[in-house]
Amino acid sequence: MSADYELKTIPTIRLVAIEATLAFDEISQHIRPMFDEVAAALDHAEGALEVPIATYSATASGMEVIVGFAHPGPAPAGTRLVDLPEITAVCGVLHGPLSGLQPAWEAMHNWIVTKNYTFAGPCREVYVRAQSEDQSDWITELQQPVVQNQG
Repeated sequence: MSADYELKTIPTIRLVAIEATLAFDEISQHIRPMFDEVAAALDHAEGALEVPIATYSATASGMEVIVGFAHPGPAPAGTRLVDLPEITAVCGVLHGPLSGLQPAWEAMHNWIVTKNYTFAGPCREVYVRAQSEDQSDWITELQQPVVQNQG
């Protein structure tokens, strides 16, 4: 991931989604099946699978994960509508396999701290391009809500 980060406003996004609380060491094995479950529920509604998004929020019992697709329609059986609020976020882009996510997040979080921001909500991953099986051409935008510290 490049060290070029951008502060931007992300508008409210409505997802058709599912959620789970996962053990930290089990997250990677559950995310794709969760996306597959939502995709199957949407049954290939036109445009429904164009913007996959996951949010992550650490809790005392694990990582609360919401996985879904930006979609203006109703929630099919087995899913629910989730409105992600408008946020101000530091954003960075990961090019390539998801194996690079942890170091990318760590680098971005270090940058956020050194620039005097405070974390202000669950982080998001927007899978801008996520088609190839080997993930070599994937593009993932990392979004961390923040507020600027005073002083």
